[in-house]
Amino acid sequence: MSPILKQTVKNKSISFWKILAMIVITVTITNVAIDFFSRYGASFGSIAAIISLFLCTAICGRILYKRLAYYNYRIIDDELMVERVIGRSNHVFFHIKPKDIIYLKSYGEVEEEDKEIKEYKFVVDNNKEDWYIIKFRREDKVYRLILEPNEAFLNALNRNF
Repeated sequence: MSPILKQTVKNKSISFWKILAMIVITVTITNVAIDFFSRYGASFGSIAAIISLFLCTAICGRILYKRLAYYNYRIIDDELMVERVIGRSNHVFFHIKPKDIIYLKSYGEVEEEDKEIKEYKFVVDNNKEDWYIIKFRREDKVYRLILEPNEAFLNALNRNF
């Protein structure tokens, strides 16, 4: 059996009232758009309603997606796995081996010139003091992975990578 270390990073759960408020605001904006644009003809009102409905749905969906998603970090043997979980579905984004890692630094230690590299964020908090960056190479390209590890997981990362 291989040694496994796992950390789950979750957002605070979104309340029922916030979800209800998003639904009410979406319906209200759609109704206002219908009323306002129906003065110029029925077709304008219908087009405005459809556009406002899609726009509000996209915005609410994005908010819910960000709030409901959480991340699992795993170290299995010598491989780091990062996955995003939403509900029952999960998607593994990276399998990183130690030989591919260039460095592991805290977010504040990264120089400005390094910020041009393609980066992937797997964090839920906006406190950048808790963020760490793994710079790694894959298929002749360099990437940055931003994680929010706890102390035990960070020690395991430093030990294994």
